[in-house]
Amino acid sequence: MGIFSRRQPPVDDRWEALNAEYQNYRRRTALELETAEAKATRQTVAAFLSLYDDLSRALACPCGDPAFYKGVELIYKSLLGTLSSLGVKPMDSLGRMFNPTYHEAVERIVDPQYRRDEIVKVLRVGFTMDDEVIRHARVVVANCE
Repeated sequence: MGIFSRRQPPVDDRWEALNAEYQNYRRRTALELETAEAKATRQTVAAFLSLYDDLSRALACPCGDPAFYKGVELIYKSLLGTLSSLGVKPMDSLGRMFNPTYHEAVERIVDPQYRRDEIVKVLRVGFTMDDEVIRHARVVVANCE
């Protein structure tokens, strides 16, 4: 054998290395698929949140037709049930302390009856999915600096 010839590793070592590389590839692709699926679900849910807003506004308005109101209410409850089955929860922000991780302050007021940084009005409900914010709540905050 010459000085430049390399000894080939035994067949078993090459097979083990190839198998390990394949297992790493499978793990990586499974993780990428899981991440892509979660991202797609969040984007789809976010697209339906405007429907939630519209139905909430419709239910807040006076209605002369009880059957129509009941129909809108059933659609609203059905949407909430579907969102809940996907792990989506509306934030309960009113009366809580402002947290920029969950809230977007769009207005501030000065009123001594409220605590500093207390949320006094929710203009748009925020939502979380699996403890991750999908949409920040738009709020009015009292006595902030």
